[in-house]
Amino acid sequence: MTENKYTKETDEIVNELITNRILRHTIQFFKKGKKRLEPFGSGVFAKIHNDYFILTASHVATFFENNPEEDLRIRVNKKSFINVLGDVKYTDIEKSKGVDLAYIKLDKQMIEPLSKPYIPLEIDKIRSHHNLFHAMNYCVLGYPETNITKEDEPFDTGASFYLTSASKDNRYQKYKYDKKDYIIVDMQGKGKDIKTNEESKINTHFYGISGCGLWLLLIYKNPNTGKEEVDYRLVGIMTEFKNSKYFCLIANKIKLLIEALKVIEKHKFKEIIIEY
Repeated sequence: MTENKYTKETDEIVNELITNRILRHTIQFFKKGKKRLEPFGSGVFAKIHNDYFILTASHVATFFENNPEEDLRIRVNKKSFINVLGDVKYTDIEKSKGVDLAYIKLDKQMIEPLSKPYIPLEIDKIRSHHNLFHAMNYCVLGYPETNITKEDEPFDTGASFYLTSASKDNRYQKYKYDKKDYIIVDMQGKGKDIKTNEESKINTHFYGISGCGLWLLLIYKNPNTGKEEVDYRLVGIMTEFKNSKYFCLIANKIKLLIEALKVIEKHKFKEIIIEY
């Protein structure tokens, strides 16, 4: 598994993986607006042991506390949405030195409708990640607020994904992030609108992708077939972006959520020593 340099072949297999797997792990939240539902952040649908979760950012999940009379909803088909029901846990950003992570332990009645359009991410696709790759091995996939095709009912939204590389240390120093808890990626790669399949310029408006996944793409050559293949791991949850001296996206490392699940949910995990 290597740092990746894209060819036509790798482009095709990466696009297929993102469309058929990573997109279907990713959900979009909606809140009630003046005329219709409005986008309100992203999340990752996951199954860990026998429990189902949506992993997201704390500043997304605090919606429930800040708006006790309102609901967040998730689209399950073109015209149908379901309310988010479950037990919400999130970090206090000020007390946690900026850690911005949350999870929703989903009510059982949500599982069946969610499992039709979405695929729950299993624990074997979640990894701690320390040795950063300085090549386009990272994918950010979420639902920017600007990706709306119609303003009136019925409306539609679309996901965008960005292929990029890990930032240099000067980004961490400039914005005062500890590499122990954060992964920063540069917005100098390439983006694509999944609905139109068109390459897109990097938009500076990233509102709406908070809570989506930061994915490590692992490109390798199958020794049996000689063809390139791709695997993936969730390594972080996107929390914010910077667009001043450096244009970059910031993720909290997924290991922090796993540690929370150990303490709060009493989950046990078998840790595997890996090289990446």
